[in-house]
Amino acid sequence: MSLYREIKGFQKGPEKSGYVMYYVYRQVSPFFSALFINLEFSANFITFLSMLSDFLVIYLMYAQQWIPAGILINLVMILDCSDGEVARYYKSKEKNPKDTKYGSYLDVTLGTIGFTLIVFFAGYFLKNMWIGLFSMFGLFMVILTSQTAEITFPQKKEIAKKFEENLFGKLKGRIGFQCATQRLLVSIAVLFASLSILLLFGILCHAFYILKFWVYRNQ
Repeated sequence: MSLYREIKGFQKGPEKSGYVMYYVYRQVSPFFSALFINLEFSANFITFLSMLSDFLVIYLMYAQQWIPAGILINLVMILDCSDGEVARYYKSKEKNPKDTKYGSYLDVTLGTIGFTLIVFFAGYFLKNMWIGLFSMFGLFMVILTSQTAEITFPQKKEIAKKFEENLFGKLKGRIGFQCATQRLLVSIAVLFASLSILLLFGILCHAFYILKFWVYRNQ
């Protein structure tokens, strides 16, 4: 079995990772994962690379290099897929058999810091700090309410799945406003240096966490 096919076997399907993550980013990430494995990079090192990429995006926006900045935002999402794939590969080969939560903790923490800063500075460098703040706060609330629901409602995933099924019928994958969808939308806003798309992102963020308050009302 080729390394590429082996890595594909470790991927989460669209029912867990969502349509955008699976059909966009996870179609590319195995190529990067195979390269990282051949270079013997650790999963945590790849996570740090994604954080550095986020800060490079901010610098590119500062330099008014919007097209490379927009492309690089998507690269970060690919790296986010790769660190998990590499970790599962190493575990399968007993190169890193210890199963810890630190990698996931590092991934979420650094990704949250980098992405929220990108959203704010996108507005700031496009000469509208208030849209940047509005969108960043919306993203922060999405993350906060998601993490709080994870702790408060053990059946959170079942509630979300039932809600999606009520709207869209039986699904083979997740449609929600997840990180991959968020990154893709912001990358489009940055790619076209568009305040309108960034504002749309902010509105969707605020609408999403308010909707979740309604969905969890009977819990």
